[in-house]
Amino acid sequence: MPNTGRILVVDDDEAQIKFLATILEADGWKVLPALSGQRALDILDRGEEMDVILTDLLMPGMDGRQLLAAVQERRPEIPVIVMTAHASVDSAVELLHAGAHHYLEKPAKLAELRITVRRARDTTEARRELARLRRRIDVPSGVVALSRQMQEILDAALRVASTSTPVLITGETGTGKEVIARAIHAASGRASFVALNCAAIPPASFEAELFGARKGVPPETRREQTGALESANTGTLFLDEVAETPLSAQPRLVQWIEHGTFQSSGAAETQKSGARLIATMQRSPEDAVAARQMREDLFYHLSIVHLHIPPLRERPVDIPALALHLLGRLADRFQLDAADLAPEALAALTAYSWPGNARELENVLARAVALRGAKQLLGIKDLPPHIARIGGGGARAIPGSASAMLTLEEVERRHILHVLEKTGGNKLKAAVVLGIDRSTLHRKLKQIQGLAALQL
Repeated sequence: MPNTGRILVVDDDEAQIKFLATILEADGWKVLPALSGQRALDILDRGEEMDVILTDLLMPGMDGRQLLAAVQERRPEIPVIVMTAHASVDSAVELLHAGAHHYLEKPAKLAELRITVRRARDTTEARRELARLRRRIDVPSGVVALSRQMQEILDAALRVASTSTPVLITGETGTGKEVIARAIHAASGRASFVALNCAAIPPASFEAELFGARKGVPPETRREQTGALESANTGTLFLDEVAETPLSAQPRLVQWIEHGTFQSSGAAETQKSGARLIATMQRSPEDAVAARQMREDLFYHLSIVHLHIPPLRERPVDIPALALHLLGRLADRFQLDAADLAPEALAALTAYSWPGNARELENVLARAVALRGAKQLLGIKDLPPHIARIGGGGARAIPGSASAMLTLEEVERRHILHVLEKTGGNKLKAAVVLGIDRSTLHRKLKQIQGLAALQL
């Protein structure tokens, strides 16, 4: 069996470590034992590469909670699974809020142990891939991309960033088109980022805003005006909703894209601009051409590199990380204490379809933060009713809990089974809809079957 990864097993009971090592090594894991929390930190501090940490909760000296806090500070990318013989709803929720990836009740069922450490390993791989992309492309902190679709978009953005090729970014409202545009600009090394919202400029003023104007041009542009093209000369020109560019201005825009030259309104001389063009639009460019809103030659120039950002509902794996990022941004913006999300609230957010995408998510979280009072943890009741209802039924319960909570695993399970049902059981079509390859879908279905067996 191929190596599954490296796992640090922490327990003051040597017999327990040997038992766990026997099970995990048989599955292909490389097990590093540690008989104390301090010994585990020593292993991490010497730079050992680790995929998962599996630790007991109650240990003399540094216990599992203290080790978890230390790992969060030193190596936050490594998921920590906590094992305890004294499981309770309160302790489980406390551990999850403290940053634990999962908790297991001792003695753990072997199938549950195997599934949990494997999923933790998958989380590590996703985090490392995102870190790799962030090292390669200087993306703004607003880019959250754990899904394969978004990672592929970021990778394409990296490859095109250093060129002068125009880029067209499409997607529904609120999907983060400008965020990706700024990521490309940041990786390009260009100077300024000049943005123009084509939908917000009156048609009579558009050409002066884009190309500039010289004195004496009646009636709207009598004053001399520096246009966006001139301002963005060595930087990036960002045209938001480019399909709203007046048809009368599009030939001049095409001329600049082709030759790098333009004329300000009322000017006799030709100017040059070395700006790089990044444009966005919500609708499909083909539809805009068919509706005679966009000239074909402009369409052809813009569509050389076309990045389409899928809506949030098609990449639910990005929702938890995006929600937590937005909470941090909201706290900074309004100078508030940072808020956190209870597991059931996070699960409801993940299950919701988000027609307004990331912008709607941010508005929902802003409302929750504004109305939370003094509490730090946002629960299901802090969400709007139409979202809160999603987390209310048919959930798997934490052992010993009186009320069920919908976990992220359960959300994923339901979504996969729902897509399979809609595709008539066709796994290839389901994998395409889910944005994963077929082998990943097969692996997830095996995990779902394993969880189902555990619940019998």
